This record gives sequence, structure tokens and C-alpha cells, in this order.
Amino acid sequence: MHGYASDNFFRGPKVYFAFGVAAIAAASALRALVAMPQLAGRIDAAALSAGVIYGGLIFLYERWGWHWLSTIRNLNGTWVGSITTTHNGGTTVPCVMRVRQTWTRMAIELETEQSRSRTTMSALYEDQPGDVGLKYEYVSEPKSLAVQTMQTHRGVCTLAITSASEELRLSGDYFTGRGRETRGEITLHRVSRELLGFDAALKKEKE
Repeated sequence: MHGYASDNFFRGPKVYFAFGVAAIAAASALRALVAMPQLAGRIDAAALSAGVIYGGLIFLYERWGWHWLSTIRNLNGTWVGSITTTHNGGTTVPCVMRVRQTWTRMAIELETEQSRSRTTMSALYEDQPGDVGLKYEYVSEPKSLAVQTMQTHRGVCTLAITSASEELRLSGDYFTGRGRETRGEITLHRVSRELLGFDAALKKEKE
């Protein structure tokens, strides 16, 4: 996984500052608690330092807390849709995208029958009225049985995030760099919060 940029309110120095204040306050309260005669000598006060508490808060928030204590879009899971590309005169193929995301890190893998791409960087932008989306750069590699015209290449994808009937959808376009030089459109909807294989995801989408 790699870091990702975000303009969300719950990212940036102010959040770390808030955790720092909370850690100092918690450490002070716990030291006062363990100094009571009933607990004196039973708990090592050094283990209750603000630094240790701060690290614990960051770890918990990075892994789980941001799901409930932030407004950052949670894209975790498996997405299914299609790619319409200018390659070979214009074709449409099914695709599966898998997203792993934490508070500060993300990894996106998009798979078709012929290739598999992985992100090298990404950005989640939400603070622009009417403009919520995901942008990322990727490296695509052909599968072992892909046609010989498929080559490793880089590309950039821009996807708008919309919701329909409480279901998130991704749609947008992409273009590839030297060695491929194609462009196209992608539409996706989430079928599972779990990470599914290519065939399992397509089967799930038909259920």
C-alpha cells in the first residue's frame, strides 16, 4: 500500500494535534489514577507516557477508527464494471477493481481478462462542491496468457464518486502513456466489502 492525498477535514496537522492533546490529557489522568494507594506499585507509570498513548491512538485510528470518526469516503472492497477503450478500434470489456484503504494508505488493483494494474499513487478529493472523486496513477502488466499486443504501460485514471440508492458508484476516464497510448471510460459499482477474485466478483455481480 502507498500513501494517498486527501483534502478531507479529517486529514492533516489538526488531527495529529488533537490526538496529541488527547494523549497528554489521558496520560495525566492515568498517572493520577495509578498514584492512588490501591494501585500504587501495581502499574508501571512509565508505560503510561503520552508518547505511548499517542502511538496507540494513531494506530487504532489508522486501522479502524477513521471508519466511524471521519467523513473520509471508505472505498474498501471489490468493485465490478466495464472498460470501454479505444484499443483495437473500440471494445468494451468487464473489469474488477479491488481497493484496500486505511486512514492514510491505499492500494488499488484493477483486473481484466488480459491484464492487471496496480496503483503507484492516488488522491481522494472531496472538498470541492459537486466534484468528489478519485485520481490515481497505475502500472498495468499483461497476464501470462494475454495477447502479444498487450505490453506493460503506465496510465492515469480519474473517477467521479456518486451515490445512487445509497450505493457508491465510480465512473470516469483514463489514458495511457508511451507504449500504449489509448484512452477510455470506466464505470464501476461495489459488489462486496471483501476482496474477491476476478471470477468470484463477476459471479457476485450477477446475483
